[in-house]
Amino acid sequence: MTIDQTKTGLPDDAAPLPCAPAGSDADALEAALADMTRAFSSDFVAGRVGERHNTYQHRTRVLRQLSGQLATLREREAAGH
Repeated sequence: MTIDQTKTGLPDDAAPLPCAPAGSDADALEAALADMTRAFSSDFVAGRVGERHNTYQHRTRVLRQLSGQLATLREREAAGH
């Protein structure tokens, strides 16, 4: 049995897309914070928060910490650092 190695590449329509240019750290943190907030809100509405020990306290603390870090990064960006 022989393997035709000419057909091992990706077809043109399945070629990997080039990576988008990276934004600032603050933009990435803001996107992550928005995703985490959305997930937390969804879990809270669905009644999944509080099923385990301290999930509400832990998740709100993480969201507050990330919000503080985002504010600090935005202040640095505004100052030109």
